[in-house]
Amino acid sequence: MTAALVTTTIYVPELLDTYMENAIDHGHADTLFIVAGDRKTPAEAKSWCLERAGERGVAFEFLDCDDQQQYLARYPELDEHLPYNSIQRRNIAILLAYERGCDPIITIDDDNLFLRGDFVGEHSLAGRRTTIEAFTSSSGWFDVCQHLEEARGVPFYHRGFPPGERWGDQRSDSQQVEGRVAVNAGLWLGDPDVDALQRLVYPVEATGWSRTSNFALSRGTWSPFNSQNTALARDVVPAYFLSPKIGRFDDIWASYVVRAITDHLGDYVSYGVPLVRQERNPHDYWRDLDQEREPMRLTDRLCAALREIELRSSDYGACFGEIWQGLLAWLEREDGLRPPERTLLQDYLEGFGVWQATIARA
Repeated sequence: MTAALVTTTIYVPELLDTYMENAIDHGHADTLFIVAGDRKTPAEAKSWCLERAGERGVAFEFLDCDDQQQYLARYPELDEHLPYNSIQRRNIAILLAYERGCDPIITIDDDNLFLRGDFVGEHSLAGRRTTIEAFTSSSGWFDVCQHLEEARGVPFYHRGFPPGERWGDQRSDSQQVEGRVAVNAGLWLGDPDVDALQRLVYPVEATGWSRTSNFALSRGTWSPFNSQNTALARDVVPAYFLSPKIGRFDDIWASYVVRAITDHLGDYVSYGVPLVRQERNPHDYWRDLDQEREPMRLTDRLCAALREIELRSSDYGACFGEIWQGLLAWLEREDGLRPPERTLLQDYLEGFGVWQATIARA
């Protein structure tokens, strides 16, 4: 099937020219490029994208706010749930790619510069069966960033890695396994994807990738993945919703939901190439920390709850519904939640129903 590359932006996304060129050079000229704009996106972004795509000869959909309003008329719940001026407008681009039958669906950030290799081809591992090295950790958690080299040798964790699982004894071993990769999570050099607290305390710089091939994590060994350089097999999308209600953990909690389902279905999440270099757009790290604090406090408990939910279905969408019901039951019986935490979880779980209703119409 045709792959899709999707993003959202508040800039003129000139870096997409490199991705278009790379797709053509490696025989993926049929890749569909989709951008969901926002109210802060300059008007010239749409014209630049469509003109450049026309020159390159690639298919391109740029949905500005007017286009989105028309498109979402079929999806009123999603239209109401997604605010403007939020990175979660990315859901709209993912949904359109899903509707078009694209596989895989590759989501990127607009400040990630492609480095080398066959970007679409390497991400097309998502949805395929392969033989891959899979790590198993004694703690049930594995820091995927240990395979990135840091300029001063400082260890660091992926954004959203549970605070209670950091800096402990994580002895691991690995073996070659054969199976289907549901998600391919490309990693990042330069300014890696770490928590705002890490950036404020001690900024890190990823200078290299210490492996020669991708790796996976065995059943029961978890790590998050983000949405900035990640490919989803098409059938994963019904279980992948980026909630606008949980700050900067939208992709992190979405990844843990998917991990619970991959464990049940026997699929894998792959980490490694293609690599990008993140030259991060300007951020207020104190504001980022405000948007990370509450979900970060809850991540250990949420993941424990996800691990306890017994799944019975045989596809991602149905399992997503089972997780929704399981988390609602967990929230009802969970004691000791602070009022802001309970409200955040209630708002988060509201999005499960929105996404299920949306996918049912797609």
